[in-house]
Amino acid sequence: MNTPPAESGLARTGVPPSHWRVRAQQTVTYEVHMMDNVLDPANPALIEAGATVPTDRPRRFVVVDATIHDLYGRELSRYLDHHNCEYRLCVLSASEEAKTMEAVFTVVSGLDSFGISRRHEPVIGIGGGIILDIVGLASSLYRRSTPYVRVPTSLLGLVDAGVGIKTGVNFACHKNRLGSYFASSVALLDRSFLATMDERHISNGLAEILKIALVKDARLFWLLEEYAELLLTERLTGQTLTGDVVATDVFSRAVGGMLEELQPNLWEKQLERLVDYGHSFSPTLEMRALPALLHGEAVTVDMALTTVLAEGRGLVARQERERIFDLMRRLRLPVWHPLLEPELLEHALRETTRHRDGLQRMPIPVGIGGARFVNDVTLAELSDAAGILRELDRARATTSGHRHAPGKPVVTDVDGASDADGTCVIRHDGMSSTWEAITWSSLPPGASCDVPARSGTDTFCFILAGEGELLLDDVPHPLLPGHLIAHRSGTVHRFKNLGTADLSWLVIAVPRPPAAPELSENAPTTECVA
Repeated sequence: MNTPPAESGLARTGVPPSHWRVRAQQTVTYEVHMMDNVLDPANPALIEAGATVPTDRPRRFVVVDATIHDLYGRELSRYLDHHNCEYRLCVLSASEEAKTMEAVFTVVSGLDSFGISRRHEPVIGIGGGIILDIVGLASSLYRRSTPYVRVPTSLLGLVDAGVGIKTGVNFACHKNRLGSYFASSVALLDRSFLATMDERHISNGLAEILKIALVKDARLFWLLEEYAELLLTERLTGQTLTGDVVATDVFSRAVGGMLEELQPNLWEKQLERLVDYGHSFSPTLEMRALPALLHGEAVTVDMALTTVLAEGRGLVARQERERIFDLMRRLRLPVWHPLLEPELLEHALRETTRHRDGLQRMPIPVGIGGARFVNDVTLAELSDAAGILRELDRARATTSGHRHAPGKPVVTDVDGASDADGTCVIRHDGMSSTWEAITWSSLPPGASCDVPARSGTDTFCFILAGEGELLLDDVPHPLLPGHLIAHRSGTVHRFKNLGTADLSWLVIAVPRPPAAPELSENAPTTECVA
């Protein structure tokens, strides 16, 4: 909690005094607890968190992510009702585009309407890093400081946004341009929320864990390298004995490592911060690429770039760089993005240097598990590193059989023509009673289209290049090169291009054997296989 000044002093000069010097210090104490089943009514941790006065009828204003409310809303209400709590829920949609002062004003309006004690009824924020940042900023502003509790529900929130004291919202295309330093009273870290999180957001959070590993903890890097697939499969929820032991160690090292770096420098008086690794170019990249890149994905591209830069300076060996990149890919994180061009790098470096008070203060890796700060990175050096990174990614894509670069593949059109929408026929058997075809299709950035499955056929879509999403029953699923989507006869799937290059895929439609049954209505209509 943020307590009144612990020490103070008032110096006077002149007779009578005409000059005063005020000195005050503020002690900040907050707690971070890892626990299971925070919404279990038998667990009093949430209702007691931040409370300073016992009462039989507690009151709480709860801000909750809309998706989390859909998944856990009943459990949350059951918990609060069990503890005889009078409460008001404020449900917010979470996205970088919605992370603005308008969201803060929504929280403040709700607080005013509900009415809370200034010191004894802490606000509760439940959600990922975006929600926690919004709630933290609103709490720091409301009546100049209102206590609050953080309950992160994403992996990124559990290991990063949920354990520090920074709050913030985006402004004018700048990430977290408005914000404050305001500690929550308590952060309750419950990894069971990860069971309902999609794989992409698990990877997104693993990026921040990888950050700590690369610049601070070689043992943590080894754990990620040894158990990457197990951590992804079990979503760090410990579904097996080995998975539980590994995930517990990973969480302890990641959260502990982060707090070790934050605690001596909570207000960032010292601007050389190891935890800024991966955050020199990623803020600009992330905001320019919205909504294609998640925060951790942008951080990973930044880390890949500075790893190449460090290799060029002889600080990272080639074998170490290969291990780092291999782990990034195994964690399903990107190492390259087409926006990583000289103009963006120049702008990002200028913004970072200004943010760090006129010096670059850029952390770059030294081997695996160490780092140093540099102030002499040139634009030419950055451009060279970005070019090397592009070629490394391109070479990897070629050897793995994936095409990440924009541009059409070579297509032989047996009919001698292509459809007006850009669909190219590769094979089409229309000379018999069956229907069979292989087509190539593409979408430009920002576009969307419906992909129907013809009656009587099994249809498979294989993603070749680009980045997008599949909407199935209004639920989005990521589309990345190498994904295979199988869908039932008569269904319609919507593809949307979220990237900056063309999204392209093969559609393979084959006739179902006469005796083959239709896929069950209860069976999944989509499978994504990387």
